[in-house]
Amino acid sequence: MAIAIARSCIRSGARGRFYNVVDLVNRLEIETRNGRQGRIAEHLTRMDFIVLDELGYLPFAQSGGQLLFHLVSRLYERTSIVVTTNLAFGEWPSVFGDAKMTTALLDRLTHHCDIVETGNDSWRFKSRDDDHAARARLVSATPASSDEPSATVRTRRSKGSKLDADAGSNLNAD
Repeated sequence: MAIAIARSCIRSGARGRFYNVVDLVNRLEIETRNGRQGRIAEHLTRMDFIVLDELGYLPFAQSGGQLLFHLVSRLYERTSIVVTTNLAFGEWPSVFGDAKMTTALLDRLTHHCDIVETGNDSWRFKSRDDDHAARARLVSATPASSDEPSATVRTRRSKGSKLDADAGSNLNAD
């Protein structure tokens, strides 16, 4: 859904960037180690929006959480931020390692926002169940001759979906 929103914004002329949160935090840490802190933030303040994908899926160091907090603070009320996560707000302190900082971060993110909850049903699991049902129908429809050993029909699972294919596209419109 975040990718579809981003693509729609880009088609309307907006400038944006897409980041996996862990990858972004790694970039922010490298930038800091190289004495170049603030350059990514400066670049992103010129964007109309950024997408931060998969917050909380993989852990990162508390220093990374602090860098992400600083980035969100710089972008606050300048650049729209789309965050995807499977965590409830109450679980965010486990990601950032500091409850007060997390509260401040959530305060900034939720000040002017719309929250879209998609529920607990995973599209991938649902799609997987549909794939299994289709394969079962295909296998049961394959006649097995009594003269020949029973044949197993193998279907190749498609690699990704239209949304996954779009995820590989460059959302950087600058």
